[in-house]
Amino acid sequence: MEIRDYQTGDEQHILPLFAKTFGKPLSEQFWKWRFLDNSVQKVMIKLMWDDNLLVGHYAASPVKLQYEDKSILSALSMTTMTHPDYAGQGIFSQLADALYQSELERSDLKAVWGFPNNNSHYAFQKNLRWQNLETIPTFTLPTGKIKTVSHSHVTIADTFTEAHAKAVEATMQPYAVRVERSSEYLTWRYKDHPENTYVTFQLNDGDKTYFAVTKVFLSFDVSGKFEVDLAELVVPNDETIIAAFLAAINHFYADRSPIKFNMWLPLNDPKHITLEKLGFVNATPITYFGIKLIDPAYDRLLDNKSWDYALGYSDVY
Repeated sequence: MEIRDYQTGDEQHILPLFAKTFGKPLSEQFWKWRFLDNSVQKVMIKLMWDDNLLVGHYAASPVKLQYEDKSILSALSMTTMTHPDYAGQGIFSQLADALYQSELERSDLKAVWGFPNNNSHYAFQKNLRWQNLETIPTFTLPTGKIKTVSHSHVTIADTFTEAHAKAVEATMQPYAVRVERSSEYLTWRYKDHPENTYVTFQLNDGDKTYFAVTKVFLSFDVSGKFEVDLAELVVPNDETIIAAFLAAINHFYADRSPIKFNMWLPLNDPKHITLEKLGFVNATPITYFGIKLIDPAYDRLLDNKSWDYALGYSDVY
């Protein structure tokens, strides 16, 4: 068997392998958006072949991180799959090791991080020597607790601009590690997504702009009911501003009558206590957050208190 990099046209083998592995289709549009046309314009895919049969696939999505005062290259660990007939042969570990080593040499990759599910967490820890950063609870607000406050100054944003990128820098400053959310990144992540529809709310406060990115979806827990994910909540620790955003979002989705809002927020974030006051509580699902440090010089990446994170960091939301 042979490991090699992705080559143009290999998707005709990759998409059927996904269907065979997971029992559901993967759209070519989503695969290209995430892995070929990502915001860094870099491909990180390793494939295992047995002659002309694709038997293994491991892909990561490159992500620029702000690390202290510098920009570094990291990667979000993504799609791992092994042909069912080749299970138990260590293909995943071989592909991951090959990808990590080649990207360290080619692009000075500093770390690979992500959110392994219950099925993959053990393998990431045991075989790839990942380290746990956090178990992230879902921070949830029942919509019945949303205050009725004035929200006419919260509007819908059709595009992302430099003002949104500046808002990220201003509000996430306490964190030494955070995803660089430039206007180009935000546009790629939320406006260009080939499958999900996101709605962006914004508020102009003098020369500052704050925003929230949302997605409505059918609840997995209550049949026929909707929930709203807050993929981004880029606001200051100001109860009045936060309450206005929540009221505006709830009003916008009133025709769906969502039962709750969901988000991720580090416990040490100053906004956490304010959101608790407004009715947010920790709930399930709980998500693993882990990392594989490639360059040991960047050891602050191993400190969970250094990281900002939001639902939008994950490919699931």
